[in-house]
Amino acid sequence: MTQQKWWQTPRIQKWAWDAWRYYSWRPTYRLTLTPSEPSAYVDMVNHVVVCNPEYPYPPLHLARHVRGLPADLHEFQQTYLESLIAHEAGHTHHSGLLPAGLHGQLVNMLEDERMERLTAVDFPHLMALFQLAADVDAAHAIEQGGLGGDVLRGCLLHRFTCRHPIWSFTPDQADAALWPEVKAIVEEAWVAPTYDAVVDAARRILQLLNLPEQAPEREEFRFFLDGGGQVILPPEPGPTLPGGPGDGPGRLHGSEPRPVKPEVDPQVTPRAEHLQAQVQGEARRLAAALCPPALPDRTQPSRDRGRYRYDRHETGSERPFDLRVGSKRPGPAHLRLAIDVSSSMNYQDRLAHARRMAFILTLAAQQSGTPILATAFADDPQPLIQTGTLPTAALNAVAGLQAYGNTRLAPTLQGLWAPVLPGRSITVILSDGALMERDYTQCAQLRARHDGLVVPILLDVQPDVAAAYERTFGPCVQMTDPAQLTTHVLTFLRTLLR
Repeated sequence: MTQQKWWQTPRIQKWAWDAWRYYSWRPTYRLTLTPSEPSAYVDMVNHVVVCNPEYPYPPLHLARHVRGLPADLHEFQQTYLESLIAHEAGHTHHSGLLPAGLHGQLVNMLEDERMERLTAVDFPHLMALFQLAADVDAAHAIEQGGLGGDVLRGCLLHRFTCRHPIWSFTPDQADAALWPEVKAIVEEAWVAPTYDAVVDAARRILQLLNLPEQAPEREEFRFFLDGGGQVILPPEPGPTLPGGPGDGPGRLHGSEPRPVKPEVDPQVTPRAEHLQAQVQGEARRLAAALCPPALPDRTQPSRDRGRYRYDRHETGSERPFDLRVGSKRPGPAHLRLAIDVSSSMNYQDRLAHARRMAFILTLAAQQSGTPILATAFADDPQPLIQTGTLPTAALNAVAGLQAYGNTRLAPTLQGLWAPVLPGRSITVILSDGALMERDYTQCAQLRARHDGLVVPILLDVQPDVAAAYERTFGPCVQMTDPAQLTTHVLTFLRTLLR
């Protein structure tokens, strides 16, 4: 099964749609997220808006100059996606259809800045978002062709760098002498009162540069402008567009709250990716045990399907077969895992084996839809997986386990047993060391109130330590070879969940 991308999850899809409604209040539009579009476009005739949720991260050697840039790729892409959604929503309020060819590209360059300024008046928080997007686009443009170029490229690069403290366009082609006059027209268009004034400003620039309005588009600009789905202005005047220039917001700003941006699952870390490649087979086998197929719970006579019954045939029955029907599944279960990460777990690679086992359990639980909680414990609890932890974040947390400090269990159990989850509770405790007497007492009190199966697995402990654990939790599993930990736990769980 192909793994779902971060932007394909229902909560991200819902947030993107809610953001579109918030910024545009155009509920009749159809929003599509797809990486097949370089950036985004809005079709105001057919009520379609398309955005790329996988916009590329700025080149690393230029990224330090991008203000407010998130370090995580998925977080960056989600932030940039919101800027795209708000940008295209702004077009539906302030812009019109584009002329064809190079004239249309130039109009798009000028109108993008004008429209974003007008949109930020209604939504002031967008100023920072649009600034981030402009810095990112500037970084890609600089990587593509540096800070120079002809005057037409300057119209685009000046939009991205006009507020940047370091980057600025410097014309270095034959038409460089025209840049001061063209720059004045560009900045005039940014504050133009109407969209038609922007179309006229673009026409004047082309005339100054001695370029025909019908000149073909320049390929180098396509990555930074509205995509190929952008509707082109027809030669003859057409009907007024719903959501065209001057239409204004469909609702007053502030009539509903801004959609809360959901947390994005981070990228998988190299350690988690390495572990996942190693344990994928074991995780799949355990996932099948966590979610076994349903068994039939009764039989009924059938004419042509099922187990043939000769005795019924002899009596002339019309239904000589026994067909097994219905479904009987074992009751649901959930897993709670407490992992000792005290300093002694470094001995004989105990922590490495515990990390591997916890990773398999986490991956199998995700594949089977089984709820799982996990907490590491040393001096204090270190929550790894909680009810709202995202899948990759959970795997990263388990893969990153490190040993430190002493062993203190009671606070971990208190937090681990607090959430109410459906089905039978199975708690696995992995430890290799003795607890303080007060800790044993507190653990015993917590165990008496917890309704569920608790299985302490003790890694090569002394007999007196094992006896103390048994007095606190009941029967324990003692293991002298940590390398057998994964095999033992998986076999135990498969048997228990049958």
